[in-house]
Amino acid sequence: MSGIFKFSAGVALGVVTGVGLYMIATQDSEEGLVHELKKSLNRALEEGKRAAEEQKRQLELELGFSLDDN
Repeated sequence: MSGIFKFSAGVALGVVTGVGLYMIATQDSEEGLVHELKKSLNRALEEGKRAAEEQKRQLELELGFSLDDN
């Protein structure tokens, strides 16, 4: 059993090292995992902002006044 554990740990360590090196190597390029993650995060943030603005407009219509008025 000890041999299987050592082998699995070695494979896991190799995968983690490989992914880490890949992320470092492609960090500033226009392709790669980091770039795709940044694009996905930015897209999600923009969609969230649009949804919040739409919800705010809906509330303003329902309430009959602007939430920006102080």
